[in-house]
Amino acid sequence: MNNTSSFEYHCYSCGHTCPLSDQFQCPVCGDPLSLRALGAMTDAAMRTPPASLWHYLPLLPVSDPQMVTSLGEGATPLVDAPRLGARLRLGGLRIKNEMVNPTGSFKDRQLSVAISHARERGMDTVAVVSSGNVAVATAAYAARAGINAILFMHGQAGAGKIAQAAAYGARVICVDSPYPSEVFSLCIQACQSFGWAHLSTAGMYDPYNVEGAKTIAYELFQQYGAEAMPDWILAPVGGGGLIGGVWRGLLDLKRMGFIKKLPRLAGVQAAGCAPLKQAMEMRWDFQESLCHPWENPDTVAGGIADDILFDGHTALPALRETNGVAIAVDDDAIKNGVGALAGAEGLLCELTSAVVVAALQGNAALFEGATVCCILTGNGMKDLAGKQIVETDAPPHIPADMGALENLLNLG
Repeated sequence: MNNTSSFEYHCYSCGHTCPLSDQFQCPVCGDPLSLRALGAMTDAAMRTPPASLWHYLPLLPVSDPQMVTSLGEGATPLVDAPRLGARLRLGGLRIKNEMVNPTGSFKDRQLSVAISHARERGMDTVAVVSSGNVAVATAAYAARAGINAILFMHGQAGAGKIAQAAAYGARVICVDSPYPSEVFSLCIQACQSFGWAHLSTAGMYDPYNVEGAKTIAYELFQQYGAEAMPDWILAPVGGGGLIGGVWRGLLDLKRMGFIKKLPRLAGVQAAGCAPLKQAMEMRWDFQESLCHPWENPDTVAGGIADDILFDGHTALPALRETNGVAIAVDDDAIKNGVGALAGAEGLLCELTSAVVVAALQGNAALFEGATVCCILTGNGMKDLAGKQIVETDAPPHIPADMGALENLLNLG
């Protein structure tokens, strides 16, 4: 294993720590182990704007800089959203715009780190399970690294994302199951049989594959400043790797002395597939949550339609230890959220991302007067090939005639 002096394994359930090994399961309680960085960033480095997420190399599990596979991911803008924020009666609203990553989603952060780690291990073929964004990012970064990618895309995958993933030259395999957990079983068996590296962004199977997400927290500190961190950070939740990663990044910042208090975290899911909200309401621990997979995932937000919490071992404590909440929003609210954000602030996100806007719209009392950061995880252009993400009337047709235009505009 690499970087043994800079990382340790940590169990966020029972608190057990141990040196790195090939075993990812806690020997005390049985929960998945997570990577915890022991290194630190200097004050000077944290005052320097990053060029990419690899600005934070001391906190990432890659030893050899020559193995880094990058397309310029990270260093995404934090955009003020004053009109939408005022409409929602917030104390301030800013958007962490992950839509501008190289393939259009925050998954580029995770796959850049995962592919780099796989290269250090000498792997020449990688495989993932995905509804779209993970597959696209894997295909792009594998192409960049000159290695092979096998993409198992389940029933929630959209046509546009399948086409985008295939364009990078990866092997796309569509598996006829709406349940991601079933497709994971197939992918893991294939990796074990054929010697592929399993890079699906599910920390319960491999903690290295979710490390890139924590860099969002580092950037938020640099963009907000220690004294101006938001009251709330909202993020979409499928398996939970994003919200868990942001939380672990915030813990790193606190350990290094850059912040004293963590923002409250809100994990937002679609009502048609909400295992995080279910686990929070039932007060289940991670292992108990796995015993109750969501039946018949059904939502327009296919990117977060995970039937189990693949990263519940970090997502659940992330909410509980920050006095956070799990929120579920219905499909109509999700579609409305896309239009509300696009119309007010000029940001067109995918349906999966729009859950955070829907959560703000549907929980006014919870967020009123608070400063809020919403993480937009994926670009709305990814959804356009499959279905309209916002219902609109067909545009009118007129001849190239000024009179016709005046009549249409009721000016004639």
